[in-house]
This record gives sequence, C-alpha cells and structure tokens, in this order.
Amino acid sequence: MNLSNIITRIKMKLGLINIVTPIENLDSVITEIITEITVPVFSIYAPYKETMHLDVYDLEMIEKRDNSEKFLLPDFLTKKLYYVFNIGYDCNMVSGLGYWSGGLQVTGVNLLQELALGNANMNVSNMVIPKMTFRFTPPRTIEIFNAYTSSSMVFDFGFEHDKTLASIPESCRESFFELALLDVKENLYPTMKNFSEIQTAIGTINLKIDDWANAEADRKELINRWDDTYHLDWQPFWWA
Repeated sequence: MNLSNIITRIKMKLGLINIVTPIENLDSVITEIITEITVPVFSIYAPYKETMHLDVYDLEMIEKRDNSEKFLLPDFLTKKLYYVFNIGYDCNMVSGLGYWSGGLQVTGVNLLQELALGNANMNVSNMVIPKMTFRFTPPRTIEIFNAYTSSSMVFDFGFEHDKTLASIPESCRESFFELALLDVKENLYPTMKNFSEIQTAIGTINLKIDDWANAEADRKELINRWDDTYHLDWQPFWWA
C-alpha cells in the first residue's frame, strides 16, 4: 500500500483536494496522523507477520528454571514487536525418526508395520513428553517451557507496520483507510470547525465540517467492532 495514495484519497473524500486550508502543510499533518496514530493502532489488529529462525542460546538469558528458560529477544530497532504468535523447532536441526532412519534390517518388518509402530510411538511420546510452550511479555521477554530437542527455534512474530505502509497488504486497504479517515477527521476537526467555509478563486466552498463532529464516536465504534471480530484471533495462547 502507498502512503501518498492514501493521503490523496482522504483529501478527496473530505473535499480538501487542491484548495488552500487554514492548516499549513496539510499533507505533512495528515502524514503524521496516519503514521503516529493510525499505523500503531491498526498494527494491533492486523500486525505485520514475519517468521525468523533464532538460536535461543545466542540470546541474553534472564532466568533459568527446571522446566523453563527466560530470554531477552533481539532489539529489532526499526520495527516494534507486538506479538509472538508461535514458537517451533527448526526442522533442519531435528533428527528424523521416520521410515528411512528406522532400521528395517534389524526389525525385519515391512513399511506398513514400520509406519504403524511410528504412529504408536508418537502417541506414547505425546503423552509422556510435555509439549513446548511459551509466554511472551512485552516488549522483549520470552519464557520457553519444556524445550528439549534443539536450541534452534522458529519464531512467528507480529510487528508494527512500516510507516510507509508498504508492509500492509492490499487486502487490508479498505479497513486501513476507514480507520485513517476517522483519525484525520477527529484530529483536524478542532481546527477546521472554525473554518466551515473557505474562499477560493471560483467561489465559497462549504466543507460540511459538521459531518466530522461524530468522528470520535465513529472511531470508537469501529475499534469496538474490530475487538469483537478479529482482534482476539491475533492473540497467542500458551499453557505452562
């Protein structure tokens, strides 16, 4: 998504395109509203998701217990970490326990028997060996429980979107625009309500500023709707 296109669309929607307004550097003001207000809030509900491979023992260890270890995640500097959705083992670092490492020459069983034994062993292992889980404490603390196979882990992170909007997919365009429009209305209204009419070379333009008065309430309604629909889908769950 492109920031310039969103700004132009907002100005067209509000009737602010190609007119002189009482707000100096209007584009800069709208840009700041979008990048400092809209982007952080939108990222809570639809963050930028990225998968990274990390060796936890390259991280700073904060605390070690019998069944867990607490680490400090990297400082990502250019992007703010909101969520850790999942942690799993790096498949490249885990030894295979399937058919080709099964030792058929010793057991003398066929492929179907080996698969049946493998499934039975997996069920027993799942009952005996506790599952690896985690607890993320913002901004950077991660506690990992019952990690036993490898120190190389695959992390699914949720970050704040880039200020340029480049990381926001096109499928989220309308949702983002809806929030951005309300943010612009809400923050420009205290100034613009004093200038409901603007004189131009072609005459007087009525900006219908009264329509902006409900922006704060409309924004709260939008956030409540997002809370009820898909916000909880982004929350990671863990058991310890």
